[in-house]
Amino acid sequence: MKKVLLTLSILLVLVLALASCGGETPKATTSSGDTTGGVTEGTVATTAPITTTAPTNDVTSPTVTTAAEPEGEKIVTEDYTAVLNEFEWNTSGDVDYSKFTYSGTGVKVVTKITTEFGGYKKTYNLVNADGTKTEVTTTAVRKLKTVGVIVTEDKTAKTISVDVYEIVSVVEPAWKSVTARAGSYLMFDFTTNMAGSYYMTVTAKEGGSESSAAYTQDGIEVKGENGKYTGIAKCTVPYQPGKTFYINICLDDGAVYPIVATVPVTITPMKYESEFQLQFVGDWELVKREDYLSDLVDLFYNVYPRLYKRFGEGDSKVPRVITFKADKGYDGVAYCAGTLVCVSTTYANSNPMDIGFFAHEITHSVQQYGGKLTYNQTNTYTDPETGKKISVDCWWTENMANLGRFRYFEWGYSTKFIVMLDVQNKSSLWDWGYSSYADGGKAFLTYLDWKYPTIDKNGDGKADPSEYGVIDLINYTIKNTKTLISDHPFDPNTPFNKAVKTVTGLDCMEDVRLQYVEECKAGTFKIEGFKYFRDNWITEGLPNIPDPVYPQIEPVTKGDKTAPVLETPVTEGANIAKGATIVSASAMGGTRYPVANLVDGDLETRWQGAQATNDYKYELGGYKHEVVLDLGETKTFDTYTLVNAGDQGSNQRNNTFEWELFVSDDGKTWTSVDYQNENEEYIVSVNVGDTSARYVMLRIFTTDSTANVGTVRMREFMLFDQQ
Repeated sequence: MKKVLLTLSILLVLVLALASCGGETPKATTSSGDTTGGVTEGTVATTAPITTTAPTNDVTSPTVTTAAEPEGEKIVTEDYTAVLNEFEWNTSGDVDYSKFTYSGTGVKVVTKITTEFGGYKKTYNLVNADGTKTEVTTTAVRKLKTVGVIVTEDKTAKTISVDVYEIVSVVEPAWKSVTARAGSYLMFDFTTNMAGSYYMTVTAKEGGSESSAAYTQDGIEVKGENGKYTGIAKCTVPYQPGKTFYINICLDDGAVYPIVATVPVTITPMKYESEFQLQFVGDWELVKREDYLSDLVDLFYNVYPRLYKRFGEGDSKVPRVITFKADKGYDGVAYCAGTLVCVSTTYANSNPMDIGFFAHEITHSVQQYGGKLTYNQTNTYTDPETGKKISVDCWWTENMANLGRFRYFEWGYSTKFIVMLDVQNKSSLWDWGYSSYADGGKAFLTYLDWKYPTIDKNGDGKADPSEYGVIDLINYTIKNTKTLISDHPFDPNTPFNKAVKTVTGLDCMEDVRLQYVEECKAGTFKIEGFKYFRDNWITEGLPNIPDPVYPQIEPVTKGDKTAPVLETPVTEGANIAKGATIVSASAMGGTRYPVANLVDGDLETRWQGAQATNDYKYELGGYKHEVVLDLGETKTFDTYTLVNAGDQGSNQRNNTFEWELFVSDDGKTWTSVDYQNENEEYIVSVNVGDTSARYVMLRIFTTDSTANVGTVRMREFMLFDQQ
């Protein structure tokens, strides 16, 4: 609260009673708010909401004493209306409409408004009857929400005491302190009690001015009603690990930027130290999934370096920096324009888990085929054998991008995104008409990598054109042939098909496709993963990123050690597994049957969940469920007990039927200690001998003795040391 004591020499007794109301802030020039600088890691701050209290007034609605209206008419002008004991500020733009309280006659009230320090300086000139002027000023007021002025009358001393109550914008961030990786893209939501425009600045020191900002986002519009307004600020953190920056929410007054809330951001090294950079621009604040950006960043830094190494190295046109834009105005899915990739915010929100399109688009970034390959979509080619007309222009460009997504993201990044293609039994994967966006195209190019790979024949760890497989030689030919190239699959005289013949010995791509069909039918070619492909060496051992996980469909392996089942189950005693930490589980079980029930020591609760559908590692390994426990420290045990859910009658058919138990000291290297099959018992205890481990993993192959529907039902997992 600011208290200003003003001594006024006046000829008439003036009583002012002032109670203000909020006005609109001056209009400021706004821009799109796009972020353009810095390497981004995609981290989104998600700390719990807290309340930050800015200075507020103690009295938000001052009490006003109303006196009897004096004789004489009211003063009404274009600038103000003088009414007894009533005063309001209603500022809109550059116009100030005011109502003044006055008493008696002979006093002329003149009002003017000036802008000072980016805020309002209100000056009231009271012109007395003798022509003298008394100036009443409120200063140091920035973007007032409410200012109340109470004037008390002292007739004897002829002085007026004025109390000024200032309310500045109260900002309540959903964040207080943030640790961000260098280059991270951050979004912050906040609420305020004042509508209008705000700025966000990133400064090197607390309370730093806009002129010292490392980053500025202007024109943050906050919207809402009933005194609560919300906005989203976004920025790219400068690449200076170890340094602390300050993110400031500022009032937008078009000149100086008064800071109303600040949060410190400590910069840690980037998650990925890479020569490649991904930066975000556009409307990402409209994308709703919280970890969408961080997933895209992980994809980029794991996939793009491999694409660059294989298809882009040596090509000066291939970018090392990719700009990824979210566009609320784009009505398609996504596109690539050289160094820019764009996705529709509508698509991102309606398909929040589909990020694979990004791998497709960044494959286009390494192709850089503009002006190299024909793109006349109206052309058709005629199959010389069948006479069938096929539109095939740009089939190679798009299917190669499909392969980039399929091989290096869906099969080379995480088992959660695997796409299964059964080429042996699905004829639609054999003859897809050279369509640009068919599964048959990426299946066929997978065959090309399998059958005709790039091999390091001279053992120098590098590939040259004489060692290229068919895909790499075609890519090289397109990039390095000065004339426009057609991807005609039938004409043996084009540079495209001459590259095909150089590697395969067959005259054209269509001949290779026919060979592919025969191998699919015979079962000599299947898509079961890329683990054993002979050209993996090209994209392994890259700086600062792990090698691909190479998931593979292989024969299911089960333990060869079956420990003895005890005749009398053990459920009493010191249960070592009680309260163990659940490291991971194939099914969380929801609120009713959570996986935590498995180790809560209560035989009346249970863990129940359907087969996982969001991770193909279970399908690849041939099992339905898996749960990993951390005992907190290495412990010794010799017996484990499973308490199933089917205790009697037909329910017994739902008891866990087939499983394997593993132990580990580090949670990474596992040793099988028991494999059990054909169980229908409600409670089963197994003696695995003297065993020491910190981590225990239970893998369930068959959930029940009937249909193996994939739903696990288990009341408790216990560990005992019976010695």
